[in-house]
Amino acid sequence: MIAGASPGGPLQQFEDVRKRARRLEADIDGKLVAYNRVSVSQTGDSFTTSLASELESLLAQLSETHQDMGRCVKDLAAGEGARQSHVLQRHRELLHEYEKEFRKIKANIKEQRERDDLLHSVRKDIGEYKSAASARTDPLLRERGAATNSIKTADQVLESAQTTFDALRNQRQLYSSIGSKLSAFRARLPTIDSLVGRIQRRKKFESIVLAIVLATCAIVVLYFSILR
Repeated sequence: MIAGASPGGPLQQFEDVRKRARRLEADIDGKLVAYNRVSVSQTGDSFTTSLASELESLLAQLSETHQDMGRCVKDLAAGEGARQSHVLQRHRELLHEYEKEFRKIKANIKEQRERDDLLHSVRKDIGEYKSAASARTDPLLRERGAATNSIKTADQVLESAQTTFDALRNQRQLYSSIGSKLSAFRARLPTIDSLVGRIQRRKKFESIVLAIVLATCAIVVLYFSILR
C-alpha cells in the first residue's frame, strides 16, 4: 500500500494520491507567483532564498506523488489503467512546466543579482578612483590657489608703484614749473633793483631839497625876526 493512502481499491488509492498532487500543484502555483514577484521587486536575499527552498521541497514532493500515482496505475485494470495513465501524464507535464518556470525565475534572479553586484562594484571603483583623483589634484589646486594669490599681490604692488610713479611725475612737473617761474623772477630782479635804486635816490634828492627849503625858510624867518 502507498504511504498516506486511504484503505480501498487501487482506483480509490489513485484518487487520494491525485488529490494530494492537486494540493501540491496549487501550493506550487501560488509560490511561483510570489517567487516571480520577488524577482521583479528585488526583495531581500533571505526571503528569496527561503521561497526558493520551499518551492524545491514542494516540487520534490510532487514528483514523489507522481511516482505513487504510477504505482497505483499499475494495480488498475487494463482499461482503467490506460485512462488514468493519461491523467498521470498530464500531471507530469504540469510538473515539468513548474520546474521549467522555477528554473527560469531562479536564473533571472541570479542574473539580476550578478548585475547588481557588478554595478555596485563599478560604482565602488568609480568612487575610489574619484577619491584618488581628488587626493592627487588637491595639492595642485592648493598650489594653483597660492600662485593666483601671489599674482594678485604682485598686481597690487605694481599698481601701487604705478600710482607712486605718477605722483612723483606730477610733483616733478610742479617743481619744474616753480623753477621756471623762479628763473623768470630772478631774471627780472636787476630791473627791479634798478628801479628801487632810482626811487631811493629820488627820495634822497627830495629830502635834500626839502631840507634846503626848510633851512632857507628858517633863515628867512630868523632874518626878519632880527630885523624887527
